[in-house]
Amino acid sequence: MKISRGAHRFPWRRLLIAAPVAALLWAPAAGAQGSDIYGPNATSPEPGVLLAGQPTGEQVQLAAEDGYKTLIDLRAPAEPRGFDEVEAARLTGLVYVNLPVNPATLDQATVDRFLAAMKKAQKPVLVHDGTDSRVGALWYAWLVLERKAPQAAALAGAKTAGLRQPELKKKIEKLLAERTPSP
Repeated sequence: MKISRGAHRFPWRRLLIAAPVAALLWAPAAGAQGSDIYGPNATSPEPGVLLAGQPTGEQVQLAAEDGYKTLIDLRAPAEPRGFDEVEAARLTGLVYVNLPVNPATLDQATVDRFLAAMKKAQKPVLVHDGTDSRVGALWYAWLVLERKAPQAAALAGAKTAGLRQPELKKKIEKLLAERTPSP
C-alpha cells in the first residue's frame, strides 16, 4: 500500500479545517429560536409560529425543509425582496399568503384578515415583513384578540416581535382600543 508523502505528516490540519466547518453547520441548528436563520430578527414566540423580517430565498427554502407549512407575507407585492418570493414558496411547497400592511392601510379589516390568516394557516407558520415592525403590530392584535393576553403583556410580546415604529404602535393601540372594553 502506497501512502502519499504528506498524508499523515500533519493530521492536525484536517482538524483545523473541520472544526470551524462543523461549528458553522451546528450553530444554526443549536440556536434556531431567536436567531436570524429564517430572516432578520427572527423570533418564535409560541410553538408553530415564527416572526421575522424579510427572509432570503435560501431562508424560505430552509424553513420549508424544516417543516414550515405556511408563509404569511405582510409586504406589498411592489416592495423589493431580492427574489421571487411567491415562486420560492411554490417551489418549496409552502402555502403563500400575501397580506399587505403599512401604517396608512392598517385598519380593522386588515386586523381581521390577519387573524383569519393565522387561524387558517397550516402550522408551523412563518410571518414576515421587511423589518418585522408590521409583524409586531399584528402580533400584538393576535395576542390581545385571540390569546386574550393582558395589554401590557401583549405589548411586551409585540415589542419582542419587532414593534418599534411609534406610528404603528399608536395605530394598533387605537384599533385595539376600539375593539376591547376598557377595564
